[in-house]
Amino acid sequence: MPFENLNTAREIKKSNVLAKHFSEQVPENLDVTAFTELESALEQAGFTVANTLAVQEIFNDSTLLCRSENFSKTIDLILDHIPLSIENTDNHANMCTMSAASGYKVAMSEGFSGKDVGGLVKVVITFESTHITNLGHLDATNELWQFKPQTAEVSIAGSGQIYPEDIAMISFRFPIHFYPEDMLSESEQELLEEEKISFVVRHYVQKRATH
Repeated sequence: MPFENLNTAREIKKSNVLAKHFSEQVPENLDVTAFTELESALEQAGFTVANTLAVQEIFNDSTLLCRSENFSKTIDLILDHIPLSIENTDNHANMCTMSAASGYKVAMSEGFSGKDVGGLVKVVITFESTHITNLGHLDATNELWQFKPQTAEVSIAGSGQIYPEDIAMISFRFPIHFYPEDMLSESEQELLEEEKISFVVRHYVQKRATH
């Protein structure tokens, strides 16, 4: 391989490959490779599927924060150890307190999935505030209190960085019609047949934090 091509190959990040796989998905012909490669990447980074007890403990941990995050940046964080830098110059809400999962629900429902994955994968990271600075609740003048008071109640503004060791859980949400049926649980299969499910959510925790 020519030297130039070798350098180009080295510059192709796993996050770019995964994001491209998801952005090209079509429900009539899903590429299962995208999902298996994501699981492989998470395993390589030391993450495993969270059991119910682990998820509930995280939801009930009032010290944790959560936020909606870009898919590619999340993969870069856990695979290549590139810290997530969070800036906040105008005191806008950019993360939530866990608040017995109320903050998590806001982080998961607010905003949109990234363009890098064609809007198909919503990511929420739950993390410790070790490297977050200027952390504070929203000012009373913030318009969020007027239009979405329940969201404002669990929202905070902060800046700083998130490192791999800060992560307590990574959650991925997929539209049900863009998720392989043979990877659904029995209960999800039943809900799909009854047309009572719109999304599939998968939680992952670091292996050292499993219970």
